[in-house]
Amino acid sequence: MALHFEALLAQERDTWLSRKAMVPVKITMLVVNLSVILFDNVYATLFFILVYTALFTSVKAGRLLFSTILLYAPPIFIVAALAYLTGGLTMHSVNLYLYGYSLILSVLLLFSTTRRGDMLRLLSRVKLDLAYSLTYNVFEELKTMVDSKIARGWDPGLNPFKYYVVIVDAIKLTIVRLSEVEDALRARGVE
Repeated sequence: MALHFEALLAQERDTWLSRKAMVPVKITMLVVNLSVILFDNVYATLFFILVYTALFTSVKAGRLLFSTILLYAPPIFIVAALAYLTGGLTMHSVNLYLYGYSLILSVLLLFSTTRRGDMLRLLSRVKLDLAYSLTYNVFEELKTMVDSKIARGWDPGLNPFKYYVVIVDAIKLTIVRLSEVEDALRARGVE
């Protein structure tokens, strides 16, 4: 959740990548990055990772880059270690792991450096603008909920079972929010 919320906050920064003219360039980079897997070339994948790393550092979004590494590296290292121990680690699988990371960077670059208004216009063509416009509000409410739990003495620590309370409350909050949106849309005549 922290990575997504950080990316939402990064959308409002004024950088050279947040200009309207850069949106088609970022979409083209995403499409080209999607097609890199057809070549099964680890050097092409590494090239894209380096390009995205340079772009993130050029807009001073190193924290986002570091968060993606913290999010992606542990599970991939576990999977790669298990594949190595069972003798199934090949260059193709390493390329797939790197390709997954480059796709995360590509989507995150598009999402975090495109302003909310431009993203809403882009997503309105495929009728996803309403879902996108609710994400910021949902994350604000989730952040407020976690902050209030911490203020009341909830300490998550390292025990994953302590997050049960927050997960249940988040599900309840999502259900309430979706029912409110559904009622509002029905009141406007949308079926």
